[in-house]
Amino acid sequence: MKYDLVIQNGKVVLEDKVIHSNIGIKDGKIADVFESDQFIADNVIDANNKYVMPGAIDTHTHFFEPGASYREDFEHGTKAAASGGFTCIMEMPNSNPAVVDLETFEMKRKFAEKGAVIDYALWGGATATNLDNLDILKNLGCIALKGFTLYAGTAFPYLNTEMQMDAMKKVKALNMILGFHAEDPVIVKTLTEKYQSQSWNLKIHDMSRPYYAELAAISQILLFSKETGCPVHICHLSIPEGAELISKAKQDNVNVTVESCSHYFLLNYEDYYQYDTYALIQPPIRSRRRMDNMWKYLMNGTIDYLATDHAPYTEEEKEPENGNKWDVMGGSPSIDVAFPMMFDETVIKRGMDPIQFVKLSSTNAAKRFGMYPRKGSICKGADADIVILNPNEPWIIDRSKSFSKSKNTKFPYQGRKVNCKVNTTLVRGNVVYNNGQITVDNGHGILIKP
Repeated sequence: MKYDLVIQNGKVVLEDKVIHSNIGIKDGKIADVFESDQFIADNVIDANNKYVMPGAIDTHTHFFEPGASYREDFEHGTKAAASGGFTCIMEMPNSNPAVVDLETFEMKRKFAEKGAVIDYALWGGATATNLDNLDILKNLGCIALKGFTLYAGTAFPYLNTEMQMDAMKKVKALNMILGFHAEDPVIVKTLTEKYQSQSWNLKIHDMSRPYYAELAAISQILLFSKETGCPVHICHLSIPEGAELISKAKQDNVNVTVESCSHYFLLNYEDYYQYDTYALIQPPIRSRRRMDNMWKYLMNGTIDYLATDHAPYTEEEKEPENGNKWDVMGGSPSIDVAFPMMFDETVIKRGMDPIQFVKLSSTNAAKRFGMYPRKGSICKGADADIVILNPNEPWIIDRSKSFSKSKNTKFPYQGRKVNCKVNTTLVRGNVVYNNGQITVDNGHGILIKP
C-alpha cells in the first residue's frame, strides 16, 4: 500500500503497550502500525524516538462563542488547543445564549464550523427550563448534557434537587450522559454572604465555597444516579474527599465517571496566594494538603479524564475598576499547556505508564462519550488524530506567545518550566500544528457526534 503519510521511528503508545514503530496514514485514517522500514509514502515525518500518542480530548472547554468572544473563540481557542496536543474538544453549553434548543445549537455549530482547526463536539444544556426538550439536543448530535447544581447566571437556570432527579430520569431514557458542575447552592450562598464583608482572597474563596459544598452535591448526584440508573459525569473535581466517594460509588456499580484539571494538581491557595483573582477558578483551588492528596486518585485510576476547563478572562475582568473582587468571574486559560504539563508531572516525574496517561487524556473520554474507536486510540481504521511529544525538550511557558486570544501573562502558569513539548499535532491525517506554526485553514475541524 502507498500511504499518504508515514510517521516513522516513534515510541507509539497503543492501548496495551508502547512499541518502537511506524504509523501509516491513508485518507485521514490509520491504515497500519508496522515496523518495516520498507514503505512508499507521499510524506514522511521522522518522530526520532519521541512519543507518538492519540491526540488529547478535552472533555471541558469554554470558548465563549456565541457571547463574549473577545475572551476566546473557536478559531483562537482551537489553535491554542492544537499547539497543546488536543485534537478534539468538547465545548460546554453555557455560552450566551446557552445551547438548549435547535436554534442555539445551530448558532454555536456555525461558529465552530467557521473557526475550528481541530475537531469538536458540543455539550447541550440541561436547565430548569428545557427538560422537556432534551430529545431535540440528542437528535442534533450533542455529545452529552450538562447541568448546574447552583446558580450559573440567568442564561443557564440551574437544576434544584427535584429537577436533578427529573433530569436524570429523562436523560436515562434518552441513553445519554448527564454532567454536573457540583456545588451545593445553599452552602455556597450562605457562606458567600457571610464572608462578603471581608476582602476577597484565594483562601476566603475556598472558605466561601468549601470542600463540603462540593462533596454534598456529588453525594446527592451519586444517590440519584444509583436510583435512576442515569450515567453521570462529575465535572472539574477539586477535592480528594469527592474522589474517595466516587471510588466507592463505582464499586457499588453507580454509572459515574469524573474529570479533573491540571490546576487541582499543580495549584493551591497557599503557594499561589499572590496570583489573586488570576487563580480564581470554580470550584476553587484548594489547600496544599488537598492538592497533594488529589494525586492518589489520579495515579490509581479513580479519576477518569484530564480536562482543562479552559476559560480565559481579560485583565479588566480579573481586576475590576471598582475593586470588588467578589464579582470577578472564575476561570483561567490552560488548553495550550495542560497536556504537556501533566505529562511532565505524571509520566516524567512520577513514573506513570504512558499507557495510563493516554487513557486519562484521550481513550477513556472517547469510550465514555461514544467516539471510540474513531477517536482515542492508535489502531487500524481510527482517525489519524495524533500528537508527537518530545519528552526531553524543556521550555518555559509564556502566555504572550499563545495562540489563544488571552495573552495576559499574569496567570499562574506564566514562567513555569515544562520538561516535555508538543512538536506536532495531526487531525484526521493532516498536520494542523508543527513546531510553533498552525498549518491548516480555519474550518478544518468537524463536528463529532456520539
